[in-house]
Amino acid sequence: MTNGRWPVAQNFGFPLLRRTVECSIDMYDKEQEFLAAIRYVPSTERDGVERALQQVKTWHEGQFRHSGDPYVVHPIATALFLAKLECGGATLIAGLLHDVVEDGCTTFDEVERLFGNEVRRLVDAVTKLTKLRYEGKRSERQIASLRKMLLAASDDLRVIFIKIADRLHNIETIGALSSDKQERIASETLEIYVPFARMVGLWDTKRRFEEICFPIAFPLEARQWRERIARRREELLPWRLSAIARIRKVTQAPTEVHLILMTDYELYRKFGGNPLRLRDAGSIDSVQVLPEDPNADARACYEILGDIHQHFHVNPTAFRDFVSQPLPNGYRALHTKLFIAHDHQVLLRMQTKSMHEYATMRKMSAWMGDRENALAKVLHALSAREEKPEEYLQDLKENVLKEMINVVTPSGEIVTLPRGATGIDLAAALDTSFITHLAAMRVNGVQREVTGELHDGDTVELLFTDVDGNGRDALWRQRAKTIAAKEDLRRMANGISPDKLEEEGKFLLVHECGKHLLPLSWLFRFSFLQRELVGRLKQEDFRNLLEQIGAGIVSVDRVALEYRALLEDPTGFLLHLLVRCHCIRCPRPLVPGTMVTVDVTLTDRPGVLHAMTRCFAERGVNIVGTNTYEVSKGIVCDRLGVEVKDVQEFSDLYDALLQVPGVQGIRRIR
Repeated sequence: MTNGRWPVAQNFGFPLLRRTVECSIDMYDKEQEFLAAIRYVPSTERDGVERALQQVKTWHEGQFRHSGDPYVVHPIATALFLAKLECGGATLIAGLLHDVVEDGCTTFDEVERLFGNEVRRLVDAVTKLTKLRYEGKRSERQIASLRKMLLAASDDLRVIFIKIADRLHNIETIGALSSDKQERIASETLEIYVPFARMVGLWDTKRRFEEICFPIAFPLEARQWRERIARRREELLPWRLSAIARIRKVTQAPTEVHLILMTDYELYRKFGGNPLRLRDAGSIDSVQVLPEDPNADARACYEILGDIHQHFHVNPTAFRDFVSQPLPNGYRALHTKLFIAHDHQVLLRMQTKSMHEYATMRKMSAWMGDRENALAKVLHALSAREEKPEEYLQDLKENVLKEMINVVTPSGEIVTLPRGATGIDLAAALDTSFITHLAAMRVNGVQREVTGELHDGDTVELLFTDVDGNGRDALWRQRAKTIAAKEDLRRMANGISPDKLEEEGKFLLVHECGKHLLPLSWLFRFSFLQRELVGRLKQEDFRNLLEQIGAGIVSVDRVALEYRALLEDPTGFLLHLLVRCHCIRCPRPLVPGTMVTVDVTLTDRPGVLHAMTRCFAERGVNIVGTNTYEVSKGIVCDRLGVEVKDVQEFSDLYDALLQVPGVQGIRRIR
């Protein structure tokens, strides 16, 4: 026997026999490793796990993976990963049996008979819907399977851990699949499983997913970024190694100091695919400082911080204390940024070894003790909504899988929100009743409209008013980003009269069509046009459509897009005739770099012009011309020519202007 392999088959020239022997030894090694890893499991539960191990070998007997390995290696590897997280007996058994029903080896009833209802529920949750169980397109069936899994995960997060363990081994053996399957699985892993691994604190697993899947899903980009990142790191390395040596020297307590490299995919996403942004050295990689003492407590982090701050120039705006005030997901560390060369900063993360382990390979017990965690709440809110498959997937990506930001209230409370969240979402996260009187917000001391996007580390103060919102609440219902905020606003809309909702829906639709110069008089006067639009949107009638817009159930953006599509490709004879005769004109879509002229009617009062122009300055929108004239006593009209890069930027600017106190109305001229 050589290096754990029997050489006999090779010597006699039997490659198939050699492969069979090697597979048997691999399976035996994996099995022994798993049995050694579950020693922490109480003996009363361990018997069931060992029985499941023998049973799964029987059920998968004769089945092989694309690599040629016995199929049973996969469930054992899945369960082994779960054992490293110190999962309980039922979770380990479910990890071993997660494919037995899907692969036709047995039934759910048999799983329940042998291992109990708890294991059955876990196995059922991670079993994909087959074509027989869900009649629909493949893409819809995949979303339905994902939805089924996440519905179960909202009540029991062990489901997500089993799926991550399953996916990890599949990714590590992905090379045996065809190229199209590799690309599909790699893309799905980056979109779905990387965010979940990040959220549940399996940072090492997230890193492994990214390292394997990025070159498969984006081969050209991965190759280009690998080369550019390598060159940039080579330029920065001497300065960083020098700083690391100096850190080791100035800290009084013995420390471990490591340069932590971000994955190529992390940098690709962080910089929006723009390699020029790699010049920002402070955003590339970080340095980790750990006390050597495994029993060191939080005080050691502060002592190390003090030593380092005495010997380096630091960026005072970058300091974050997540030790005394952990993030909502339990992450703890001290963050600071050091200047180590001209135009070169580096981020330092100071943690104890227990904090580091919690952040990178969080044990299952950390989650089982927190049944009301933020992830479970958002999954429950997502699963409670009745949505079409594509809408469900969009909400999943925007509210659950998106990277999170942390904002701070004036009282020091840290609130975690999805990236792209606004003041509306913050108000809903703090207290639903705040939304009713919400008027504006103060971000880092500067007043802004509440539809403005928040960023990581912002200090946000919400500002309230007792004055009638004048359609503002309806705008909130359209522009809220998080599921929680949308649901809270729609629930509040249930108490509003249909007439009021119709009025608010009309207000929103008028302004949305105005952004695109879509003809309004025809839409609100002629029933044949309303019927065509309502039919496209599958609503009861035009009045109901306006009510649904006002309540935030139907997106006003979507209505405007459907209206434009209707005018560009008319269906009814009368509408077709009016469009072809140019009685109804459909304006050209806004193209990048276009100059847009708008009339803003506002109350003539001190500060209103400053508040209005601030909306332009914050978005980097250039005002190329302006002309102000009086409309009536105390009311002026400011005609502005502005350059916008796309429809979204103009729409965001338009919404911001609507919220400026004193603005009476906005009208796009051209």
